[in-house]
Amino acid sequence: MEIANINNVVIVEDDSRIADILSKTINNEEGFEVVGIAQSTSEAIDLLDCFKPELIFLDVSLVESNGLDVLRYVRQDLNAVDISIVMLTAAKDSEIIQEAMSYGAFDYILKPLAFSRLKLTLARFLQYRQRLSDQESFEQDDLDAIFHHKSSLKGNGKVNSILNETAVLPKGIDSLTLDKIRRVLSENVGTTYTADSMSECIGTSRTTARRYLEYLLLCNEIIADIEYGTVGRPERHYLLK
Repeated sequence: MEIANINNVVIVEDDSRIADILSKTINNEEGFEVVGIAQSTSEAIDLLDCFKPELIFLDVSLVESNGLDVLRYVRQDLNAVDISIVMLTAAKDSEIIQEAMSYGAFDYILKPLAFSRLKLTLARFLQYRQRLSDQESFEQDDLDAIFHHKSSLKGNGKVNSILNETAVLPKGIDSLTLDKIRRVLSENVGTTYTADSMSECIGTSRTTARRYLEYLLLCNEIIADIEYGTVGRPERHYLLK
């Protein structure tokens, strides 16, 4: 897919570590540039008054208020229907989800954020913007592909659905091994793992297991603590959040 221009992105997130991960990930993707980060509703409104981004990553739970206030501001006060908003939250409350959808949220990602899920959203956004700019009129299949994220045939007949694409992972990280580790963690909630113990569970080397665990830590899917053994050698213990 050709990238015609840069899509400006604003991040509204009061956890500085998550905001930093989001910013680095988004800026590393072709076609995107983070133009501002806000940690509160007032900061977000100031940013939005200065920039008119194409995309906003919006945390529901902010210091001053609910992130939905920012969503309402975009739709009602700015009357901006052309700004896509991705909601970020650990909350699974149906009322919050329904209200976000009623204001036209582009996507809704639950925390802890998965790196592959974030990249999928970015890729789908590019596909969505490309479709809108390429076509003057739409058939039902085109609308289904945009609103329901289904695959459709276009141009040379190849399936052009981002949901059927494998999300690009960092070098040295593959989805199969990553899924194995996630499965071990999710099936043993409350159990801590070292690189050694995880390597035994998934059948890889200690170094490989540590690389994947550190990746999940960076993505905020797990937490880690340092413990000292009998000989005083520090060792990281990883735990699902």
